[in-house]
Amino acid sequence: MNRLNSRFQLTLTVVLLITFAASQFLLFNKQKISIYQEEVERASFMANGLSNSLQTLMLSGNASYAVDWLDRISRSPELLTAQVIRKDLSEAFLDGETLNAVNSHLESKLFSRPLHPARKVSDIDPAPFAKAYAGQPQNNLDEEKGTLTFLLPIKSGDECMSCHGYDASNVRGVLRITTSIAHAQQRIERAQRDTIFFGLSVAFIIGLLLSLFIRRQILTPLEKITEAASAIAGGNLESRVDMRSKTEIGRLGESFNRMTDALKSSTVSRGYFETIMSSMGEMLFVTDLQQHIEFANPSVLTTLGYETDELKGKDLNSLIKGEMELTKEETIRLSRAGEIKSIERQFYHKDGHEIPVLMTVTMMQHGDSEAYLIVHAGRDISEQKLAEKELRLAAKVMECDSSAILICDEHANIVLVNPAFCEITGYSKEEVIGKNPRILSSGKQPPEFYKKMWDSLHQNGMWEGEIWNRRKTGGIYPERLSITVVRNKEGEITNFVSLFSDITEQKNVEQRLSHLAHHDSLTGLPNRTLFTDRLEHALAHASRNKHKVGLMFIDIDGFKGINDNHGHDVGDALLCAIADTLSELVRDADTVARVGGDEFVIILENLNRFEDMILVADKILKRFSTPTMAAGIACDVGCSVGIATGPDDSSNADELVKMADTAMYLAKTSGKQQYRIYSRDCVKPE
Repeated sequence: MNRLNSRFQLTLTVVLLITFAASQFLLFNKQKISIYQEEVERASFMANGLSNSLQTLMLSGNASYAVDWLDRISRSPELLTAQVIRKDLSEAFLDGETLNAVNSHLESKLFSRPLHPARKVSDIDPAPFAKAYAGQPQNNLDEEKGTLTFLLPIKSGDECMSCHGYDASNVRGVLRITTSIAHAQQRIERAQRDTIFFGLSVAFIIGLLLSLFIRRQILTPLEKITEAASAIAGGNLESRVDMRSKTEIGRLGESFNRMTDALKSSTVSRGYFETIMSSMGEMLFVTDLQQHIEFANPSVLTTLGYETDELKGKDLNSLIKGEMELTKEETIRLSRAGEIKSIERQFYHKDGHEIPVLMTVTMMQHGDSEAYLIVHAGRDISEQKLAEKELRLAAKVMECDSSAILICDEHANIVLVNPAFCEITGYSKEEVIGKNPRILSSGKQPPEFYKKMWDSLHQNGMWEGEIWNRRKTGGIYPERLSITVVRNKEGEITNFVSLFSDITEQKNVEQRLSHLAHHDSLTGLPNRTLFTDRLEHALAHASRNKHKVGLMFIDIDGFKGINDNHGHDVGDALLCAIADTLSELVRDADTVARVGGDEFVIILENLNRFEDMILVADKILKRFSTPTMAAGIACDVGCSVGIATGPDDSSNADELVKMADTAMYLAKTSGKQQYRIYSRDCVKPE
């Protein structure tokens, strides 16, 4: 029996290790691809946001802002490279080629900036660059270098033609953004370590459970039955099988006990003995020492598909798969000294398909003679093999530790969690088993949310979405959650299987990129995109509620002189100081935005009186009547303010901006440091 156990343990170990290795390889590749896809999506979102910001800066009419912006973002820890490349592979914003072409087109030296020697970009693949310049965004992930590069076309729009009308090309250049994928590669290495550790643990546990299950449910009962059969063959009719199991093996033991009782109370003949064995539910062969079948009970006939006459005298080895044949010498060795051995063999059905059978073999003396017979007791373990396969499949699912797994019973009480669950929530397995998942509830979702979830589970058998949950430490985090209902054959719910992942990092990145795409990178104020959205919303709200919306268009008087005399650093500091000043002079509900180099706009919402706008304008003019400190320098600047009212002047956002701009122009041409209110008589020269 020890030898069988050793062979069984070795076979089980090899099968589990092969299964583990294959599943780990497939799972790790899937995790690796998923992590890289997430990295590409995250970086792509950031690159497109940076491209939009660059085009917004270029539309401001001052290339210096774009140069400064490129210089600032290239120093960002998230970026390795940020540069604009022309069609001839030269880097933009260094020499004066484009600047001279624009000034020549405008027939004036309107734009100027410090020039640098021209520089060719040599570390770029011409083929992807050509596609990007043709208007097709490109990206390349280089695992060896640990980089992810995006080539994004900077397309020419109608608004670009005022300065770049000399060139009818659809693309002005290509923005190259290069980021590091070191974080993603670290995640991949960590996932590989965790997957191997968890997989080995699961394989060990499953192997141990299978070994104990087979030992307890099959090997030990068969040993008892075979021992009883040997004792009966030796004439000990007092022998009984001590077995209380209700399984097929248990019924076999009961059959042996009934057989022994019958033999004890009657004259034991060969025919009578065969009749009793025929009543057994398990397979039973009796062969001579040459393995020729002398008796096979009905269970053998049913399992293998033969008739009695077809098996009589047939060599038992002809029914067993070639490489697993039971030789005469092996049979004698297994049964020597009355020992009982259990072995697994593949039997052939009459139609050719294989059937796994767990057998015990023992020797039995033939009556009073010195001849011996061999008794083979076996059980069809096809269902057991199927159960083992299903257990291995379940193990593969649990090995997927990139997502947390939570399994509940039909009463929604937790029965199983994986290590990823413990890592994300902070709870240990012992702390949650038997508890309801509501211990994770953050309280952020209303009761209606959970009602819809349960309705979906009962009606559709699944639910998927985003939810906020609470860690053991009390911290609230977002997760992507999917729940699947498991039902039995009768359609009754037996389990709920939940898979979820922490998406905190994804949410943070989305928030940062959204802020970058909708705010001015210098002052932090809303940019033109966010300003337009808020103005449209304010006008719609005012129309519904019979309120007024005040729009102020502010141009800083004297800014250019400060910027030229003291440099861009002081100019940038002055713009930031002006942004802070304007924000302090209005309510928190109002909007201050920067829409150009030294141009700002203010949206005043929910006004009941026109005079309220005048009060704000007076405060602004009074504040700019004194110097503004910037980088330690007192800057003497003023402002010209144009005022338009919505929806009185217009309920269209673009038209209202033009009206305020026209009024501002009149204020500037009328002496500066004053405001003008738009009226239909106001006309701005073209």
